[in-house]
Amino acid sequence: MCQAGLNATDFKVAIYQLIEHSKLLNTNAEQWARLADVAHVDGLSSKLKDAGAKAAEAAALLEAAMEDLRHHQHDHDHVHITEI
Repeated sequence: MCQAGLNATDFKVAIYQLIEHSKLLNTNAEQWARLADVAHVDGLSSKLKDAGAKAAEAAALLEAAMEDLRHHQHDHDHVHITEI
């Protein structure tokens, strides 16, 4: 990061990584939920399904944040956003 500013490329990379982690968490939670279903452990399965849904929601919010960053125009003299 730059002092007194933001490096937009660093933000994009960080958000992209968070999106990918959220997608992976969603996929894993869904897989474990299916296994819990097969084992008839309904409470665990339900919680894992909920966790997967929340991870998918987080990924969607992060994707929206990425779009905001792509289209952000700022007019603050004290903030400098740079692209590499």
